[in-house]
Amino acid sequence: MIKKKVRQEWLAGLTFLVLLSLVIMQVMFLVKSAKLEQKHFNHRVVLALREARNEIAREANQCNNMHNYVCGNKCSSDVQYINFHKVDSIIQSNLYIHKIRLDYQFDFINENDSVKDKICISCYEQSLNGLLAQNGIKLQIEFPDQSKFIFAQLGVLFYLSIAAIIFVMISFVIIYRLFAKEQSILVNTKDFIDNMVHEFQTPLANIKFAAGLIRKKVDSDSEGSSKILQYTSLIQEENSKLSQNVNDILDVVLLSSESGEAKNVNVHEVLHSCVDMYQSSMEEKQGAVNLDLKANNFIVVGDVKYLKHAFLNLLDNAIKYTKVAPVIDIKTYNKNNKLVIIVKDNGIGIPAIEQNKVFEKYYRVSTGNLHDIKGFGLGLNFVKKVVDKLKGSIKIKSELGKGSAFIITLKVNEV
Repeated sequence: MIKKKVRQEWLAGLTFLVLLSLVIMQVMFLVKSAKLEQKHFNHRVVLALREARNEIAREANQCNNMHNYVCGNKCSSDVQYINFHKVDSIIQSNLYIHKIRLDYQFDFINENDSVKDKICISCYEQSLNGLLAQNGIKLQIEFPDQSKFIFAQLGVLFYLSIAAIIFVMISFVIIYRLFAKEQSILVNTKDFIDNMVHEFQTPLANIKFAAGLIRKKVDSDSEGSSKILQYTSLIQEENSKLSQNVNDILDVVLLSSESGEAKNVNVHEVLHSCVDMYQSSMEEKQGAVNLDLKANNFIVVGDVKYLKHAFLNLLDNAIKYTKVAPVIDIKTYNKNNKLVIIVKDNGIGIPAIEQNKVFEKYYRVSTGNLHDIKGFGLGLNFVKKVVDKLKGSIKIKSELGKGSAFIITLKVNEV
């Protein structure tokens, strides 16, 4: 359970790193796109100012008032107003030609002034040297909303990228929270089932103990003793069924939530142990279990508890679904460096149409009478899960009225 939790935490961490990498790549792409757009914008501004400079120089050389305004010489407010709008019109028309429709501020500066204004880092400048009678004059222009314009040029790409980044981060947070919640529910459910099974097992054990005491105290010759024996037998039989159902539930829950303790398992010893546990039941039903264990290599790597329960489930089914004295044949042999285990019975058999469903959870083979269908349909599903955990395979051969054979193939541990 701890190893599984560590793996899940590692997976969550790696997923977060991958998503973070994607977000960083997306941000880098946006930054690169913004820089490229800025470069294109700068190029268009330079072209527009170069053309505007030539027009302004022509106007200044043809008109003294314009020349005085551009060079910063003293002139009346009316002259300043008129020439300001002329220059503004020239700049605006050239910006429009280059598809720059953005608010701007412009000014003419003289490099030769002893008092200079604060340097404008974001301003664009175009020298008028060689075009006017006076050198050192520069046209300076600034775009206050330049950053907004750059983002606007990126357009849909920018907003889709931002939306994708936000969506990915929110999705990860939601999925992680749901995952954590599911993990908590899984742990709580396991604890609940463990407690529930324990609460069932205690009274079942007491019932079994009490029924056994009653049977011992009954005098077989006394009046009514046969009825009491019949009732106590019924109690013990139903107690055994209920105990088996409780154990089936516990087995499936444990197998689903834990990886088990993997170590070398002697399959022959496990089979002998399982047969010994059912010896009294077989004698009571006048049945027999025949062991033919011919495998030379019978060591597998797995959890002995799960493997033992799997074999017990097969034996239990063989006894449960037999109308005559049960005869169970268990064989082992090696084939292609693998261990083959066959558990064959003389039971009622399984119809061909149902054989591919017997390992499904909750599936129970029909016996023609709804009330004769036994158990929860968890036994063979548990067997299949155990075999899968051991990276083995299981298949069934059965004929209606002639019994069933379960063939398990497991990978052996080469010592």
